[in-house]
Formats: sequence, structure tokens, C-alpha cells
Amino acid sequence: MEKLINETTEIARKHFQAFGFEDEQITSLLAAGQRDLTKELGKLQALLESEKIDIDVINLSLHALKGLFLNMGNIAVAEKLNELRQEGSTTERLAEIRALLD
Repeated sequence: MEKLINETTEIARKHFQAFGFEDEQITSLLAAGQRDLTKELGKLQALLESEKIDIDVINLSLHALKGLFLNMGNIAVAEKLNELRQEGSTTERLAEIRALLD
């Protein structure tokens, strides 16, 4: 999970620089993005570890995360999360989500 956050932070830094944000603004945006990603990924991890997994609740979590990744410029992960909300069996989807977080 930490690797995913770090990769996204680096993508976001370049993304925000390309938009012309000042360094101070970028630092603030990155801190907020890291905080939000950590929080939402933690929620997803907890959902995956629960005894009874509710795929509908997981899909809501994936949707929230997709938006965060898009905002930070990590389009590839955002698209992957969108696919995971819609395609494959529940077992396959859960395995792919777990692999993404590792």
C-alpha cells in the first residue's frame, strides 16, 4: 500500500507542476492527497479483512479511491479500479484488489 501511495505522490508532483502550481501549493496538495489515500486505502484494507465481505461496499470504496487517484494524476490506477468495480468474478476481483494493495 505504501508503494502505491509513494508512486502516486511522485506522479501527482509532476501533475501539479504541469498545471503551474507553486511549490508551496504542491507540498500542501501532496500532503492532503497522501492523507486521503492512506485513509481510504486503510478503509479498503479493513473491508477486505472483514469476515463477511460486502462487494457493494467494496465497490463504493473503489469508486472513492478512483476519484482520489484521478485527482492526483495516477490515471492507470484509477482506470484499474474502475475495471475492478465492473469486471470478473468476485473472487477474481478481490484477488486483484489485494494484489494492487501489496
